[in-house]
Amino acid sequence: MSTTATMSRPTRLALIGLLAATGAAMAGAMGPLVSGAKITIGVETQVGTASGLPDAWMLPATLEGVGAVALVFFLSRRPTGRLRVWCVGLIAASLLAGMAAQGAHAIWYDEVSGHLVLPWQVKLLISFVPPISGMATLHLIVKMVEDVISTANLLLSLRTDEYEPEPVEAIVLDILRDNPHATWRVVRDRTGLTDANAKRMLTAARKMLEPAHPNGRV
Repeated sequence: MSTTATMSRPTRLALIGLLAATGAAMAGAMGPLVSGAKITIGVETQVGTASGLPDAWMLPATLEGVGAVALVFFLSRRPTGRLRVWCVGLIAASLLAGMAAQGAHAIWYDEVSGHLVLPWQVKLLISFVPPISGMATLHLIVKMVEDVISTANLLLSLRTDEYEPEPVEAIVLDILRDNPHATWRVVRDRTGLTDANAKRMLTAARKMLEPAHPNGRV
């Protein structure tokens, strides 16, 4: 190992210090995060009550719920393509909706009566939020279930028993060897993987074949 590589490698003490600093930063951030979430949920609850929703918690549950589900799906499954854009859009929509609720509270809160009075147009708009948010959350849950089933099938296919079907990696490699320009859709149709897993497997297979082709082509 060269001297440069040895000097550039972080020491054990530096890694421990980094972990400790990160943990302290995360612990310190929990205070503002909890306070901000409490204020946002409190405002959304008042807006939900003023809009005439059956349950005061319906609005914050739908707004914060869809954003949380999208964030967990985005971080855990690392979706690609349109599904990635969809998750980012839902997270942004959840944040913007929370900001809009706080803006509505600031504009239409009556200091004299101590109540929030919303115009009927705003009430009508808010009434559409729970069902739309519920459908978006259900869509993400379905995608999660599909991805989990596909991952389970992938694990089963990777067993080393000689009587088991050919591993998925080998199938994808064979697809690329037969057709270097094969797309993830071809992989999906041949293997039964989900869109996200087909893209991941295709990318991994291309990287595995790259060393044999100095020019970078499969």
